[in-house]
Amino acid sequence: MAIPEPMLSTRAATWPAQGDLIMEPKWDGFRLLVAIGERARIRAWSRRGTSLGDRLGSLLAPLADAPRGTVFDAELVALSSRDGRAVQDFAAVCRATLQGDVAAARKLHLVAFDLLEVGGDDLRSLPGNERTKLLRETFPVGDRLRIVQSSPASRVGHDQLVELGFEGSVLKRPGSTYSPGRQTSWRKYKACHRATARLRAIRSGRDGHTYAICDVDGRRVTTLGSPRLAALIGRRVELAYSRVDADGSLREVRISAIDPQ
Repeated sequence: MAIPEPMLSTRAATWPAQGDLIMEPKWDGFRLLVAIGERARIRAWSRRGTSLGDRLGSLLAPLADAPRGTVFDAELVALSSRDGRAVQDFAAVCRATLQGDVAAARKLHLVAFDLLEVGGDDLRSLPGNERTKLLRETFPVGDRLRIVQSSPASRVGHDQLVELGFEGSVLKRPGSTYSPGRQTSWRKYKACHRATARLRAIRSGRDGHTYAICDVDGRRVTTLGSPRLAALIGRRVELAYSRVDADGSLREVRISAIDPQ
């Protein structure tokens, strides 16, 4: 079975003034395309086509009950506990998929949000709301397998998702078809939290990038930087980030201002 090219959302900065849109929480994990082949063989690929099925333990086993020739689009996430509540754990997703960490793989969950094929029939030309209906009829929900929750889009709802620890929300047109590549019919609205830090050092990474080492209340935070920041070591900076991971690290962190007021 050929690896389908996934549909990608376009990042948006301003909330839409109007429109018949649905809203889904934006989970923080790895995009995963899962195909059920002949003899219930289950294959799973990352967004860029890397095979990940052998790194996921028993997570995908229940999908063998889905019809042959079915392809799900989903987010691979991990859940841990912090202060008595479930939190997303992106670091565990990385350990499970990139390092083969068996303990981290036990934390993995799969959140399905679209259906590309079922029984060998290509559904990508169907409206999104019809694909969602078929997804709910096809995907075997379980303890670690779930279908994304959706609701009418609203800024209040978006803020509530951010408060719950999501990266933000994805707004979709209910009638949109599934097209490969980045599309404006899916728009993601990322959370943007801010923290004041002290710039402590500039380092050159083995990957050729320059990194800024910052201190946030005694905690080390590393983000992309530039050589010109070396002259500003010791100064205060403002960091922008999308969420706090289970281990307390900041996700998608960047320097947004120097000497913030």
